[in-house]
Amino acid sequence: MIAEIVKVFMRRVCSVCLILLTAGEVYAAEKPPAGRFSWDTVPVCIHFGKSDGALTEEELRFVARVADLVCLEKGHGKGQFGSTEKGIAHDAQRLKALNPGITVLYYWNALLNYELYDACDEVKNHPDWILRDKSGQPIYKVRTLEQYNLVNPAFRQWWAAEAGRAVKERHCDGIFVDALPQVKSRILRQMGGADKTRKLLHDSVIDMMRRAKKAMGPKGILLYNGLRSTARGTTGEEYLPFADGAMVEHFTSFGSGSKEAIVRDIDAIAKAGKSGKMVVVKGWPTEPGFNWMNGKKMSLPLDELAAEAKAQITFSLACFLIAAQDNSYFCYSWGYRERHGSLVDYPEFQRPLGAPKADYRRDGWRFTRSFKHARVSVDLSTRTANIEWKPIANKQ
Repeated sequence: MIAEIVKVFMRRVCSVCLILLTAGEVYAAEKPPAGRFSWDTVPVCIHFGKSDGALTEEELRFVARVADLVCLEKGHGKGQFGSTEKGIAHDAQRLKALNPGITVLYYWNALLNYELYDACDEVKNHPDWILRDKSGQPIYKVRTLEQYNLVNPAFRQWWAAEAGRAVKERHCDGIFVDALPQVKSRILRQMGGADKTRKLLHDSVIDMMRRAKKAMGPKGILLYNGLRSTARGTTGEEYLPFADGAMVEHFTSFGSGSKEAIVRDIDAIAKAGKSGKMVVVKGWPTEPGFNWMNGKKMSLPLDELAAEAKAQITFSLACFLIAAQDNSYFCYSWGYRERHGSLVDYPEFQRPLGAPKADYRRDGWRFTRSFKHARVSVDLSTRTANIEWKPIANKQ
């Protein structure tokens, strides 16, 4: 089946490339739509989903007060409303009623068919929208999690149309596109990895992004996950010209915790920000393994986890501040649901910060940077950092 699919793919290469070359709208040079970005305090992104129902009034007011940018995850509100679409639309509207300046993004996976959306009912009617093996069976990522066949133009159009509905019908400002790096890392291995196939997949992703931008309209934001440091360098930068921004998801943690990887991420964040792109930096507690996948850790009481996360925020936050540019946002938690630290009130997010006075200065593995109300220092060789918050004079 894969061999047959590839043959069909190759017949479409010319038409796909023609679409990309003749597209009437060009988004690469556009400045990302501005929300309420400010250096007054740390620019915060909250990225999470609450599966069992809508946000409580207390949770809603917290998010509206703390966050400049919000991404509501897959499955948000599904337990109460029956689908991700309805759950996100409900809380996006409520957030905007409290804070009209907040930017809300809709989680929309580029590769994995999470059947948590009403829209996924349509996928069942199109077997060719799912990647399949030689016998016609779906190629799963894990268990029964299907993977999309991105090179199918009809699939791409459906996917992009759903992005448009997120903005036009569900009170969101754009989409958070997850799993873009997996398109190449996983699908290429499963399809053989030939250069022609690689180009076809690349062109198909770009076409899908362009279609989504058109469907959302000129103000619709497309922010993808993501930029990532690897042993061979930084991946994901090839999609930046076609998006409004990107996430650095594993900042200072997972496979990106070495001093070399952190430097590469700092450089990638600064480079993307200076080119006018939004950048969301997902920070983690400094303790290795402090994340939602650690069952033993997650068995601790929530208030104990919150206290530990507060005590461990400095290193990743300081590294973010070293790199941050206009339209850079810091996201901090130990996972992706409401119980994973997104709704913790971190004191650092309330302190006056002020704009940076200049770019960072580097001396070996040591970095420093000054802001109007703070001075930041980081030593990557020892994984230590300090944020010196300057006292604010009382107004008379």
